[in-house]
Amino acid sequence: MRVFIAVDLDEGLRKKFAQVIDALRGYRGIKAVELENLHITLKFLGEVDERRLILIDRKLREIKFSPFRIKFKGIGYFPNERFPRVVWVGVEGNEIRELAKAVEEKMKKIGFKKDKEFLAHMTIGRVKRIDKATKEKMTKELEEFNIEFGEMIVDKFKLKKSTLTPKGPIYEDVFVYEGS
Repeated sequence: MRVFIAVDLDEGLRKKFAQVIDALRGYRGIKAVELENLHITLKFLGEVDERRLILIDRKLREIKFSPFRIKFKGIGYFPNERFPRVVWVGVEGNEIRELAKAVEEKMKKIGFKKDKEFLAHMTIGRVKRIDKATKEKMTKELEEFNIEFGEMIVDKFKLKKSTLTPKGPIYEDVFVYEGS
């Protein structure tokens, strides 16, 4: 089972990203994330034997956190604007980094390798193939979205299953972890 640990986007905030997602859909070679799939990945675990889910769940239940506020602001690119492979919206707030760090530590204790340094972001598009002129047009158009999109309260995170299909991934909640 392919799994990851994430914070889902607040339903009320989803609509605020429709315009930027629609802008990305206007470019060939870019796969925009479906609005219903928007999330912040805390840690990607990959293919995991279902028997390990009990241990993962037990470790994640040890994480205690109080609900906190995050802001969504600006557009960025991985690895960078010159060679974009991923288009993302920035996420601001120290507590989201602390939560990701806690998740990382718990998963390390049960044998998962450490990810790259966590950078709080929400992926909105993946660049498959793009020529220089299209890239320049896209980055120029997306400059208008270097704005504050809004904020939300993080009061839970989830272990999610990802099923890859030709039309894109299908995400399902496996376990939910509430803040207190």
